[in-house]
Amino acid sequence: MKTKNFLALLTTIAIVLGILIYWREYATRDQVTLLHVISWQALIWLPWILMFLMFKTLVEKFRKISFGRALVVGIGFLWIALHFGWFFNLSSTISPYLDLPGSKFGVYRYFFVFWTLIDFGILWFVVDKLWWNKEEKIISPLLFELTRGGKKHFCEPSQIHWLAAENYYTKLFTTEGVFLMRKPLKSFHDILPGDTFKKIHRSTIINVDFVSELARGAGSTLEVIMKDGTKRRVSKSFIKDITHFFKDRTY
Repeated sequence: MKTKNFLALLTTIAIVLGILIYWREYATRDQVTLLHVISWQALIWLPWILMFLMFKTLVEKFRKISFGRALVVGIGFLWIALHFGWFFNLSSTISPYLDLPGSKFGVYRYFFVFWTLIDFGILWFVVDKLWWNKEEKIISPLLFELTRGGKKHFCEPSQIHWLAAENYYTKLFTTEGVFLMRKPLKSFHDILPGDTFKKIHRSTIINVDFVSELARGAGSTLEVIMKDGTKRRVSKSFIKDITHFFKDRTY
């Protein structure tokens, strides 16, 4: 679930609630503008963006813990209590219904019911959606259909030594030779098993089963030496991850 999609969801909630509240409080329409009501709602739901980003981090950290989801939901309940305080304070200051007959602190009693239900609904939706997206396993293809010299070759992921970006193409170095596919490197990164294939550069993905050595170069540079003798440079942003990965794999 992307942040921009969640922002669109919150915007929709703010607009729909603003319209419903404005329609429901028909007796005060001559004193309140629809734009004021919608703006007030937008400010009420805006903090959910920060909490959504926090939830994404929490899901990453607690995924492997047996009670991780319950822990995240518990934090979510705490957030709802804090959000309720935000709603109360904001409404006491800028609510378009402040000081109007029948309202208290800028709200009517039924507001609390609707906002609490929506808060719990968003909490359930966000946690479930983030967890579901992370738990979904991308099934790696059994075979890649590669073409060379008018002939088709079928290659298993385990036969691929490494991959390199070539403009809009990707070059695959395999046990059956070198092939070129008209697909971006990212498309392979998304479907190849992450425990075997590691990105070491924005233009290079390696199969760790075909790595024979990690070699330090001049300064702080690092090179991966494949079993066929090929050397590929590791970009600075990947050095730490690759070093730790091989350190964890070795006995």
